[in-house]
Amino acid sequence: MTAALQQRVRPLLHGGSHSLANLAVGAAAVAVAARYFAVLFVNAPGYAGLPVSPGLATGVSTAVVAAAAIAVAVTDADPLTGIGLLFVGVFGLLSLLSSAAALPAAAAVVLGTATVAAVAGRHLDLVSAAAVALLVAALSIGLASGVGGWTGLRPAASTVALLGIASMPAFAATDWRSLSTADWGAVIGGLAAFTVVFAVGRAVPFVTGAVTLTGTGVVGTSLPVVALAVAGAVTAASAASRTRRWPLLAGVALVAFAGVPASIPRALPFALGIAVLTAQEGQR
Repeated sequence: MTAALQQRVRPLLHGGSHSLANLAVGAAAVAVAARYFAVLFVNAPGYAGLPVSPGLATGVSTAVVAAAAIAVAVTDADPLTGIGLLFVGVFGLLSLLSSAAALPAAAAVVLGTATVAAVAGRHLDLVSAAAVALLVAALSIGLASGVGGWTGLRPAASTVALLGIASMPAFAATDWRSLSTADWGAVIGGLAAFTVVFAVGRAVPFVTGAVTLTGTGVVGTSLPVVALAVAGAVTAASAASRTRRWPLLAGVALVAFAGVPASIPRALPFALGIAVLTAQEGQR
């Protein structure tokens, strides 16, 4: 099915398939970031109302991410990657139509992402492959703890997801064996982010806990792990920006703003982010 779609769609794009995929991924990253900040603002003290409700923002972002996954699926050169992302996108859209589709969608998202990771694993070095495995594990445990109903796994899901986010610099380094100016700048930014988050968390623990819970769905994880995740996201985003690798930046944003993938709206951007990160690593 995916191969047939690719054969029909790709000739119509006249060589612009990568541009379409990058545009779709960028739009998905913006939508997920908007949902993240909408949820934070609504739960902030003194909230006076936003023109868009968090529920609507979540629904829209989920639809945009699912559509982006389908767009990447039908334009990707590898049929297996296309099949995996098509599972993610189609079942993501179905989850918006009926709550009964949540469990099948969770299974489809895990299987589809695992397929993408397995295909990409042929082109990854050991460090990047380990980061991909950690992210896929975070996706699986997160959905099991949320959609699967195994609530006892939620602290473990939060910790593994944050460690996965912390591992994202593995995809962004130009060459860790001989650090370039861009890499050093990114490392310094990550260290600064870790210091700030740890200091703020120690000073105002309740505020920090509220932000991590409402924004990223973190439950039962220690402050150093939270700070490490922020440092990893900042490091990867900084390196991607400094080297002008915008699709990579979008992938980092998808995973970081998704947070703990314990629900379909969080799992979809997390899954798409994994696919984007692995694709960028394979092209490096």
